[in-house]
Amino acid sequence: MYNNDGKHWSEYERKLWTICLFVLTAVLFAARVAMSVCATSISKEFNWNKADLGAAMGSFFWGYLTTQVLGGWIADKVGGDKVLCVSVIIWGLLTIMTPFIARCQVNFVSALALLTIVRVLLGVSQGVHYPSMMSLLGRKIPETERSFPSGIILSAANFGTLACGGIGSVILENHKWDDVFYVIGVTAIICTYFLISLLHKTRTKVIAMDNIIQPSTHNTAENIPWKRIFSKRQVWSIIFAHVCMNNCFYIFLSWLPTYFHDNYPNEKGWVYNTVPWLLSVPTCVLSGWISEKLINSNWSIGHTRKIMEVIALLGSGLFGFLLPFCPNFSSAVICSAAAVSFQTFHNSGVLVNPQDIAPTCAGSVFGLMNAFGALQGFLGVYVTGCILNTWHNWVIVFSIMGIVNLFGLAAFLFAGTGNRIL
Repeated sequence: MYNNDGKHWSEYERKLWTICLFVLTAVLFAARVAMSVCATSISKEFNWNKADLGAAMGSFFWGYLTTQVLGGWIADKVGGDKVLCVSVIIWGLLTIMTPFIARCQVNFVSALALLTIVRVLLGVSQGVHYPSMMSLLGRKIPETERSFPSGIILSAANFGTLACGGIGSVILENHKWDDVFYVIGVTAIICTYFLISLLHKTRTKVIAMDNIIQPSTHNTAENIPWKRIFSKRQVWSIIFAHVCMNNCFYIFLSWLPTYFHDNYPNEKGWVYNTVPWLLSVPTCVLSGWISEKLINSNWSIGHTRKIMEVIALLGSGLFGFLLPFCPNFSSAVICSAAAVSFQTFHNSGVLVNPQDIAPTCAGSVFGLMNAFGALQGFLGVYVTGCILNTWHNWVIVFSIMGIVNLFGLAAFLFAGTGNRIL
């Protein structure tokens, strides 16, 4: 039942970890987008404008980018599974505490400042998740078999957004916005129990904080070839493409509920908070399946990754551009669903490429890539808020987003590869 060589998971272990990482990633994203779902209610309570809201939502990424490289380095050194376990406890508790902290009566400190601090800390604790997960998958699954389980796990981001949008909208109609954070935070703590149980089942030990500084059989800091990583144009191509895709993704993630609320105020929130993300879950799994089929049909890994990225960046950019021109609510929902769904092909393109080009230090390379990508979580979200606050024009927002996508696609098509370079 178990693979005892310590190199790759057995089929049984792979299924267990795929399910666990899917659920954990879904809850992580629900915690991340809770503020977007509750944006209107929070803004009314604290009398924020769109620039304030954009600053508060985007502040998450100032913390998020600080632990990307560190998280990948620690995961490559001691194991991604152990880092994930510590991380979920921290961000789960922060999510539960968010409403309490927001209403703390502190002299000379506004609710905006308090929520910004919480969002930064949430970003710090969640920043290790993806680098740790990519390090874990890169070590435990052979390269020809990674695409499909990776597609399933990465689809959890959209599923978590969908669940938070749907359930959160129902909660908001009947309760306070606080309850959205409580439900998600408690769910995260419950997930911790199952993660620890799985660590024991697969014969690993849960990390103790003093183990981080002890030697291990994983890569040490000296084994990570940082100079070579920074010197490779292939690495910079995935960084730039990921930055451009993240700009698109975080605009949809943070501002899509506001777009529909502004343009279709009489429509049900659960519809536009769930439908776009509902359709994106199967397309994310589909992209992983197609990618694995292409590779197993003797398509090169590099060509496969580039095909996925063409679909992701062109598709999401085109339908995002068309969104503000939709004549009615139904067509706008369909258009946004197409845009969000196409971008999931990125998960089988650039997002898994660090495992192809640097399998032994995939966590570090992914952390570096995601650190740059996280900048758009703040800059893209904040600039969007400023554009809307100044010009109140969604056409400008989605047009710029589409142009950025084209630049990212050009960079990856020109310099990207699927061959191992590190």
